[in-house]
Amino acid sequence: MDIFKPVYTEQNDCQDCYKCIRECQLKAIKVINNAAQILHEDCIYCGICTQVCPVKAKKVRNDLTRVKSLLKRNNKVIVSLAPSYMSEFPNLKDEQLVAAIKELGFAHVSETALGAELVSQKVNTFLEEKQSAFIFHQLVHRWLK
Repeated sequence: MDIFKPVYTEQNDCQDCYKCIRECQLKAIKVINNAAQILHEDCIYCGICTQVCPVKAKKVRNDLTRVKSLLKRNNKVIVSLAPSYMSEFPNLKDEQLVAAIKELGFAHVSETALGAELVSQKVNTFLEEKQSAFIFHQLVHRWLK
């Protein structure tokens, strides 16, 4: 369902003005079912479509309520911060941003790239031990179902 993607189209609000289609440099928007829909496999979620849509039919998913609910449960909630965070907070030092996130109630902050590196290492080790990418492919395919 598109509402679980970072950027989505509120189909009932779209008025087929095509402004988002014209402005998307990646051509990641196409008219489907009489509304300009985001082609998520091509989209990089830059948000330009949300800024140019005159009726605000293109929306950025808002998970604030879900995050607040997680934090209220007193579970250990960890933020996985994308390396691009620097472009969103250019005037903050790393330490300031981490301190602010922890002040909000998060237990820990980690950079997403570190997790990706760890997963890559584990996959590499698995493939070296099993000597078969086919087995790995089957496991991933089973996991994605």
